[in-house]
Amino acid sequence: MGAPLPPEPLAAVSRLPRYVPGTTANLPDGRPGYKLSSNESPFPLPEPIVQAMSRACADASRYPTSGRALAERLAGRHGLEPQEVAVAGGSLELLRDLLLAYTGPGASVVYGWRSYEAYPILAGSCGARTVPVPLREESIDLQALADAVAPDTRMVLLADPNNPTGTALDFKEVEAFARRLPDSCLLVLDQAYCEFGDPESASRALRLRSELPNLVVTRTFSKAFALAGMRVGWCAAHPQVVEALERVALPFTLTAPAEAGALAALDLEAELNRRVQTVISEREELTAGLRRLGLTVPPSRANFVWLPLGARSQEFAAACSDSGVSVRCFAGEGVRVTVGLAEENRAVLEAAASFVRGGAPR
Repeated sequence: MGAPLPPEPLAAVSRLPRYVPGTTANLPDGRPGYKLSSNESPFPLPEPIVQAMSRACADASRYPTSGRALAERLAGRHGLEPQEVAVAGGSLELLRDLLLAYTGPGASVVYGWRSYEAYPILAGSCGARTVPVPLREESIDLQALADAVAPDTRMVLLADPNNPTGTALDFKEVEAFARRLPDSCLLVLDQAYCEFGDPESASRALRLRSELPNLVVTRTFSKAFALAGMRVGWCAAHPQVVEALERVALPFTLTAPAEAGALAALDLEAELNRRVQTVISEREELTAGLRRLGLTVPPSRANFVWLPLGARSQEFAAACSDSGVSVRCFAGEGVRVTVGLAEENRAVLEAAASFVRGGAPR
């Protein structure tokens, strides 16, 4: 007789895809390689942010506050009312809470695909019917997205810039799409990478939010603010949506060190923005280098680039791994490469050249 087994989970759980985190690689000599498989900042944290988080750790025996200090700071920074801002332990948590509050069995959730891989996981785990809409030329197809909205659609998830393709939409088209949605459908505009794209589009999104009660704009401190390991996210939404989020949210997910780090990062926004500009410059250099090798690279407005390599995706990822570079492979579709520092990006180009030649990496 075998060991006893636990109860079976819900049938729907076994059908959910798993989120796959980025991996690491080693250089040929065994030293740690370059991790370009997760969209993280390549820079170390500025010391004032580290110090602020360290000071907050001294009170770790106490529960953190509600995060209202950060919410009020963000509201003032972006011309919003404090009751229009919700904060949490990552924008992904806010997305999950939105799905919990507004969808479920009998509701559908529409999103472009391929897009952020957590979308079908979270929507499916809430019991909603997921409706992936194919991309068009590596970009979200807004017309197809609109056509997929049905009477039971309670939420549309729109990543702009899109992950993993990096492509961004004309905001005039996003606005027109948002205004056409029925009032019963919430549009979640996921702007995790907006700092690496058009700042005017990012600003217009928040202005549009004030006009459309069914629009939610989500942002993160993980990318431009380099706090991926601390998990800080926020959203701008109608006060009634914020209230709904507060009702379903798990308490205390935004830790005191994370909030302290986010507040300190806002104090250093100018310095962090200079780092963003460096990443953008490196992104353009990397894109140009890959294109010179004959590879297709859609224009990216994020901190990564996308190579739609189809059946050769795993081959390219293996060439990078052999050169000590980890990238994010979506088998049969493409490869996403996070933009690193100059040395890291040169390693990507060397691996790409090897891949194009069909030979072993140098």
